[in-house]
Amino acid sequence: MKTVGDAAEFLSGGTPKKSTEAFWNGDIPWFSASNMHDKFLATSDLNITDVGLKAGSRMAPSGTTLLLVRGSGLFNHIPICFADRDVAFNQDVKAIVAKDGVDPLYLHYTLEAHRRELASNLGVTGIGAGKFDTDFLKKLSFVHRDKGEQEEIGRLASAYDRKIELNRRMNETLEEMARALFRDWFVDFGPTLRQAEGATDPAAIMGHAFPPEKAATLAPLFPAKLRDDGLPEGWIKQPVGELAEIVGGGTPNTKTEAFWEGGTHLWATPRDLSKLSGVFISNTERKLTDAGLAKVSSGLSPKGSVLMSSRAPIGYLAIASEAVAVNQGFIVMRPTDQFPTHFAKLWCETNMETIEANANGSTFQEISKKNFKPILVTVPSSEGMAAFSRVVGMLFDKVQANEQENQTLAEMRDLLLPKLMSGEIRLKDAEKRL
Repeated sequence: MKTVGDAAEFLSGGTPKKSTEAFWNGDIPWFSASNMHDKFLATSDLNITDVGLKAGSRMAPSGTTLLLVRGSGLFNHIPICFADRDVAFNQDVKAIVAKDGVDPLYLHYTLEAHRRELASNLGVTGIGAGKFDTDFLKKLSFVHRDKGEQEEIGRLASAYDRKIELNRRMNETLEEMARALFRDWFVDFGPTLRQAEGATDPAAIMGHAFPPEKAATLAPLFPAKLRDDGLPEGWIKQPVGELAEIVGGGTPNTKTEAFWEGGTHLWATPRDLSKLSGVFISNTERKLTDAGLAKVSSGLSPKGSVLMSSRAPIGYLAIASEAVAVNQGFIVMRPTDQFPTHFAKLWCETNMETIEANANGSTFQEISKKNFKPILVTVPSSEGMAAFSRVVGMLFDKVQANEQENQTLAEMRDLLLPKLMSGEIRLKDAEKRL
């Protein structure tokens, strides 16, 4: 056995002075708690210059593990990232650099295998943020193997995470494509405006976003002119409460075991949505029995319902991939032909400022069903809505498939990695199980 302190050097970082322009917008990616979202780090939304590096930060070489060691976000998630290139980092991050004879990926997954131990040893700073003691980190132990076996284990484990990361990035692209289409059709009225400006070719009317044959079927669904009120001819504005069934939820007595023990019905809280890494919710922390479900007046909302947290905070969104009950912290939009699932989700995202503006409350802001239902929705023809649902539905089907694959990959990784790192199973055994 070896300790992490034996195997690695710990480096501390820093933050160049934000007010000095010469320190920022350079070519060196810089990471802190606010942008350690990806498993593998190569690009950042914050970059520093060589001058900024020398003035107040630190460079971590490619192959370094970056661990967030201080911050309030640690109570929800512990970022453990791997640098795919040389990167800089701030004072709330430790760079853990493998020493000679230690494979960087093997060291990285040593820390990953200790996630539960990390979570149970999270301390608290004087201002209430989470923190890790460096001495504790250095004492974490792992099975020392020869370099070749370390490299093979690192390669196997990282293959899971790189595929998960690839799927996640693909989903970001697919979701942005869906948002862009929603904005073009229902916010900017692009197809109608392009016709009003003289476009006659279907591909041009649809903004060259579709193959010619597909554009030819879509373009006729859009009016050629805007009315004086700014809407495409034939389109209307209608309260969301008239388009979909809007329901809330409730919480059965948590002390009554008969409502919870052995429950099988999904029961969502905003906390469940806060932990989601994707669009779809397929599981919940707690589940209801039949008796418990009977205590929730709205019962189960069907697959395809859009869940929106209505308080503390407003705006967590998810699509139910299974029938689900919810607590009182939600507004649920049950899908209809006039307000289908993916349209509802994208409409909420686009109109979140309006939704929040209709909230009230002294202790915390809350949007009630009464205030939510009158919010107006731009409604196209039934044929236009059906076409949008089909087109965007294909994008979200791929998103859901990627999320399901990621869940399977993560479960396999989490099952094998601790056993592999502890020596309970050998590499050949792990590959056989795969």
